[in-house]
Amino acid sequence: MGNQENRISFFMILLFVLIVIFYIIIFSVIPFIYFITSAIILIILFIVGSFVYFIKKKQILSFELVRFLRDFVKTISFGKVFFYGTKASPPLTEYEKNGVIFELAKGKCEHIDCNIQDDLKLYYIIPREEGGANTSNNLIVLCPNHYAMADKGVLSKGLLKYFIKQRDN
Repeated sequence: MGNQENRISFFMILLFVLIVIFYIIIFSVIPFIYFITSAIILIILFIVGSFVYFIKKKQILSFELVRFLRDFVKTISFGKVFFYGTKASPPLTEYEKNGVIFELAKGKCEHIDCNIQDDLKLYYIIPREEGGANTSNNLIVLCPNHYAMADKGVLSKGLLKYFIKQRDN
């Protein structure tokens, strides 16, 4: 199998060198033919590359490329622009957070069975990284204990939304 891979690699290198020489000699004067030929050669190279990739990995190259591009966009976006075009809400300043805590929750944890008023935190029901907004129906004020429970999934999103409905009534 190693000998066959060497032949394929040699063939691809030889094809590349021939294409470069062909471009320099023939197509340096005729841009339209250069463009068409380039497109055809790229398509042929993609098909050959896809076939070789499928033989080696048993996966379809175009699907892998789409996955790679999706992950790449998510990686370089740092949570600001996402693959589906949604944008994250900007982070709230401390001043804004304190205002929201006193405006929404009147300075106490919004869990029904809790009245703690110290070290309150804002919890996003839909996280900002997933497109959650800085709106009152997406934010709930929780004490550190209930915040940790919500973060771990012990307090469900449905229960948190119920608390928000109770607050709004």
